[in-house]
Amino acid sequence: MRIEELLQLPKLYRVIEVDLDVLRNGIGGGGGVIFDIDQLVKRKVRRVMHSGGWKWQIAREWPDQEMWDYCLEQDRECLEHLNYELGLIK
Repeated sequence: MRIEELLQLPKLYRVIEVDLDVLRNGIGGGGGVIFDIDQLVKRKVRRVMHSGGWKWQIAREWPDQEMWDYCLEQDRECLEHLNYELGLIK
């Protein structure tokens, strides 16, 4: 990482909104289901500490978000893959 990139990172645990590239399911033109459509969604994330340093984590916006946000677990998985790709988790 360059020093300019380090200066632009938010402080640990500060929530920011980012465009996250995630996978979604949708309905095709003929009425069939299409799996794994790449989409950009806005999610609130934060930097958190873990045993190897820090990583990105989706921030909960309300207490029972898992009950109402059916894409939350998929988005967490996509963010974990991004953490691996960035080299934040080995």
